[in-house]
Amino acid sequence: MSRADVKEFGETIDEGQAVMVASGSDQQAISPSGWNARLYWLWILYNTIAFITVLTVGFLLALLGSDVLHLGLSSGHALVALLIATLGAVLFGGVLGALQWLVVRERVPVPRKAWITANIGPALLAWLLVIMPAVIDAQDTHKDASTAYLLAASQSLALGPLLGLSQSLVLRKVTARWAWWIGANLASWLIVDAAVYLLSELSGGSDVLTGHGSIAEVYLTLIATTPLTGRALLWVLAPSAQTRPEMQQPP
Repeated sequence: MSRADVKEFGETIDEGQAVMVASGSDQQAISPSGWNARLYWLWILYNTIAFITVLTVGFLLALLGSDVLHLGLSSGHALVALLIATLGAVLFGGVLGALQWLVVRERVPVPRKAWITANIGPALLAWLLVIMPAVIDAQDTHKDASTAYLLAASQSLALGPLLGLSQSLVLRKVTARWAWWIGANLASWLIVDAAVYLLSELSGGSDVLTGHGSIAEVYLTLIATTPLTGRALLWVLAPSAQTRPEMQQPP
């Protein structure tokens, strides 16, 4: 064997090793389905941390408005209620958006500010239309504010698809499958809500969707959506669906 043949054989070995490395570590990341186990579990972990943090601090904010500030529409505290609702929405968008972005940025160059802002809008609607009115009504009628917050938080689950719509407007710049993200969020919420309803019927009617459950059930209901949305996100952001792959990741 000549020296040229030996060199060519060595280069072939090196190329083969490179292919093996790619197939072993990156094959999942570049597959048409977009599957990547590491990103999938990170999505579940980060969303779980975010939901626990947001619900817990949101619960404290609701109690602050009820037990400390004694909010009530009859007392003219609508402005303070709006302030608390804004703080709750910023908390939601800041925590959930920032943690989700850590996963999204590994696939597409989405600006962190844009992704966080997309989370704040739906959260503000949830606080203004569902959570704060329920807490204020509880205060006016001398009901338990914690129970009112539980019911409001469970009812605000219906606004989950709105979050998918807001986020899809950010994703439409980087993936051709952006519209599927709306359907994926809607489907995940419907599937989880249906499962929760069936389980509540089997367990004697302890249905968190009607407020007859525990705060832990609200946590679990939110967290239960993450495996579904996580798988959908990886497919939506699959390299084969990206429309601007040449862009560099944002700092």
